[in-house]
Amino acid sequence: MLRSLAAALCALLAGAGFALWLGISWLQDHVLSPSGFQDTAASVVTQTSFQEDLVSTLVDQATLHAGGTPETGIDAVDGVLQRVRDSAVNAAQQWLTAPEQEGTWIQALDDTHDANVPVTPSAGKAPDEFVVDVSALGAAVEQQVEKTVGFSPGIADQNLTITVPGAHTGVVVDTLVQLAQWRYALPWFAGVMAVLALVVAPRRWLALAGVGLSGVLFTGVVLAVALSSAQKLVDASAAEPVAHVVTEQIVAQLRESFITSSVTGMVGAGAVALVGVIVAVVRPRAVTYHERHVHSG
Repeated sequence: MLRSLAAALCALLAGAGFALWLGISWLQDHVLSPSGFQDTAASVVTQTSFQEDLVSTLVDQATLHAGGTPETGIDAVDGVLQRVRDSAVNAAQQWLTAPEQEGTWIQALDDTHDANVPVTPSAGKAPDEFVVDVSALGAAVEQQVEKTVGFSPGIADQNLTITVPGAHTGVVVDTLVQLAQWRYALPWFAGVMAVLALVVAPRRWLALAGVGLSGVLFTGVVLAVALSSAQKLVDASAAEPVAHVVTEQIVAQLRESFITSSVTGMVGAGAVALVGVIVAVVRPRAVTYHERHVHSG
């Protein structure tokens, strides 16, 4: 009984180590690393539909169109104001969505990453709340709109380094940065625990199945926690329209990538469990058949 309990504990620890390694390695490669985050999220911010949506939102947040349709009560004046706004938005969209402006969008990604993620623990603490920094885009939109309509829409007066209240990402980011320093040790830890489970267990093939099932279980837990946290971040950003546009699209891209990575890991762990179950079932039968055959002979 003690051997079985010890083997079960080692199998659980092996699965937990595997799941943590899988999750933290993905986070390091796609979120914590500036270049990795840029590579992953750049496919979102360079989409024309996303760019047009964000430019429109930036202008809507400015004094040119402060939260609603401009209304003076005079149809002719209201029509002119609306046409001026539409002209400004169209000019900014056409200019910023041009291929040569891709660097401006990438700069917004870099600024947002720098505002939230310390590269190493020694680089300081992450801010308590999630920050979206689109100052580079705001300056570009401001300049182009002013060229088009002849006056500033007031985007420069807006706070484009936007803090998302209620996101509470600081502690999570700091913890992940600390854990990422140990990501290379986690495979060794998982491997040692798996070997111990096999050595200690009365039935080694069942122990192997337990290690695989543990990997599937804990990877599923990590995936569920990650998806829940991502959704909370998106929900919290809804209070800030500009931040919401950026957060929702980038989180969607990251979510898809993480799901793919997690499912791949679960399939691998499931294969290990399947091998253990199959051999645990087939081997006793083979031994029994062999013994009967020898006895008959």
